[in-house]
Amino acid sequence: MAIDFELNDSIRIYKPAAEEGTTSASSPVLLEWMNLSVRIGSGRTWSFKKKPADSAYILKHATGAVRSGDLVAVMGSSGSGKTTMLAAVSMRLTADVQGSVLINGLFVNPTQMKRLSGFVPQFEIALNSLTVREHLTFVAKLKGVGRAQMKSVINELNLEQCASTRISHLSGGERKKVNLAGELLTEPDVLFCDEPTTGLDSFSALAVINTLRKLAVDSRKAVICTIHHPTSDIFECFSDIILLNRGRTYYQGPTVEATSFFESISLPLPINCNPADYYFKLVCDSDGYDNVDSSESLAGESRNRHEVVRKCQRENVAKKSLMGPYQQGDVIDKLCRNTSHACWPSQLYLLLHRGILDSIRNLREYIIVTFLFLITSITISALYFHIDPATGGQTSIQDIRGALFLVVCELLYTLSYSVFYVFPRDLPLVRREVGERTYRLSAYYAHRALLTVPKAFFESFLFVGILYGCVRFTAVAGAATYVGMATVSAVASLLAVAYGYLLTCLSGSMELSIEYANLIFLLYGLLGGLYLNIRAFPVAKYLSFFFFAAEGISVYYWRTVLDIPCDLDETTTTAVNETATNHSCLRDGLAVLEDTGYGTSLDVVYFNYLVMAGQIVAVHVLAYFCLRRLVKKAGFY
Repeated sequence: MAIDFELNDSIRIYKPAAEEGTTSASSPVLLEWMNLSVRIGSGRTWSFKKKPADSAYILKHATGAVRSGDLVAVMGSSGSGKTTMLAAVSMRLTADVQGSVLINGLFVNPTQMKRLSGFVPQFEIALNSLTVREHLTFVAKLKGVGRAQMKSVINELNLEQCASTRISHLSGGERKKVNLAGELLTEPDVLFCDEPTTGLDSFSALAVINTLRKLAVDSRKAVICTIHHPTSDIFECFSDIILLNRGRTYYQGPTVEATSFFESISLPLPINCNPADYYFKLVCDSDGYDNVDSSESLAGESRNRHEVVRKCQRENVAKKSLMGPYQQGDVIDKLCRNTSHACWPSQLYLLLHRGILDSIRNLREYIIVTFLFLITSITISALYFHIDPATGGQTSIQDIRGALFLVVCELLYTLSYSVFYVFPRDLPLVRREVGERTYRLSAYYAHRALLTVPKAFFESFLFVGILYGCVRFTAVAGAATYVGMATVSAVASLLAVAYGYLLTCLSGSMELSIEYANLIFLLYGLLGGLYLNIRAFPVAKYLSFFFFAAEGISVYYWRTVLDIPCDLDETTTTAVNETATNHSCLRDGLAVLEDTGYGTSLDVVYFNYLVMAGQIVAVHVLAYFCLRRLVKKAGFY
C-alpha cells in the first residue's frame, strides 16, 4: 500500500506504508541534515607574497533525511563525495563543515552524535592478534557494556562459530561483521557504514548488506552506507538511495521511485538493465551538463533538472518528517544519561592488558629480534675478549673505553630506533578508537610508554651481561657493578626511547623519523665523551643520553679498578721522558675518569638519574602533545 503525493511538476513520490504487525524495538529516530557543505584548501604554495588561501567544495549544500527502519545507499563514482558526506552527517569530520544536523528536530553537536550513532569505517581496523571475543570484550569493557549485551551482539551477527578465532584468520565478510559488532555494543540509533562491501565477493557482500537490512528492519535503526557499484541483488536491499557527483546530490528518495523520477526528466531506465548500473552511469555522465562550454539548450536542461532534484529532495525530507511521531524526550534522556565508560586508570589497565596480549601472540617475532641482538652482543664481546687492565696496562684503557661506549651506542640506537614504526602503525587504530571516545589519547600514550620499560631493562641487562662476562670485567668488579652498569644503561635507554617517540610524533612517518634521528643522535653521540672533550660543554652534555649512559657505566666500572701498571722502561728513560710519562700514565680507575672528564663518585651518577628522570617525563609530555596534534591533523576518518 502506498500514498501518493502530487507535485506541481507532476513528479510522483510515494510514501511506503508501515507494515502490519511490526513493532519498533525502540522509539523512532529521524536524522536530518541541512545545507551541509565541506570545503578544503587546495594546498600550500611557497611564495613571498601573501595570497588568499584557495579552497574547493567537496560537498555542496547536501540536504536529506533518514528515519528508523531505512537502509540508505549513498552511491557515486570515486571522488564524488560519498565518504565526505557520510563523515559530515555523522559529525566525524574535522574539516570545515557548514550546515546543521538534527535528530528528532534537535540540533546535536559531535559529542552528542557519537553517543547516538555508530560509524563503521571502510577498512577493518583492529589488532589482528586478538580473537573476536577478546576484541569485543576489550571494547565492551571500555564502553561500559555488559557481557550479556556482548553475547547478544555476537548471536545477532552469527559470530558464535568464529568467536575464538583470531581476527587475522577471518574472512573478509567476517571481519566486516566484527567491526560492525563493535559499534552495535552501545545500541546506536543511527549506524553509518563506509563501503561495507569493499574487497568482498558478491556472495559475502550480499550477506553483509542483508545483515544491515535486518538491523534496520528488526532493530529499527537508521542505517546509511556508502557503496560504489552494487549488484542488482544488493541494490534491491536498500530502501532509499542518494546519488552524488562532485559533491552535489542528483537524486535522493525511495529506491522503488528512482525509475519514475528519471522517467519524469526524460531519462528512462532501459529494458533488462541493472538499475544500479544505469544510475551510476547517469551520475558519471552528468559532468557534461555542468560544463561552461555546453550549449544553451543543454545548460537550460541542466538547470531544469537540478531544480527538479532540489524540489524532490525537499519533498523527501518533508515526507519522512511526517511518517511517524518522533519523540524528542527519548533523545534528550539518552543524551542526559550518565555514560559508564571506563575511567582513565581502567583504560590504562585494559590497554596494557591488550598490549601485553598482543606481544605474547607476536612472541616469535620478538624472539627473532632478540636472537639477532644476542649475535651482535656476542660479536662485540669476541672483539674485546681477554682485555684486562691488570695485565694489559695502559694499552687496555682505550680498549675498555671503546667497549663501554660501544655498549652504550648499541643499546641506545637499537631501542630508540625500534619505536619509530609504532605510532605510524598504530595511527589508524588510534584515530578510530580515540575518535569514537573509546579511550583517551593520554591513556594510549601512557600505555605505550610503560610497555617499553620492561623491554629496556631486559635488553640492557642481557646485553651488558654478555659483554660483562666475556670481556672479563669480573676480574676487577663484582655483581653489584654489573647491576649498576645495566641499570644506568636501561634508564638512559628509556630516555632515548622517549626521544624516539618525540621524533615519530613530530614527523608522523618512520622514514622522516630515521632521518631526523640520524642527525640528532650524531650530535648527542659527540657529547658522549669519547670523541670530544666534554669539559668544553659543561651544560650541553646534559642534553645527551649518550653522556648519561657513558658516564654512568664508566663510573661504575672504573671505580673498581685500583691499579693499572704503567708501560715504562725505567732503565732507558731519561728524567725528562720519565716526567712526561708520569704525567700520561693513568695509575687507577679514578685517573681514567678524570682524564675523560667524567665524575669520580657515585653521587654524580645519582644526580644523572634525577636529570634523566626529569627529561624522560618532559620529553614524553612533549611527544604526547605532538601526537595530539598529529591525530587532530590527520582526522579520525
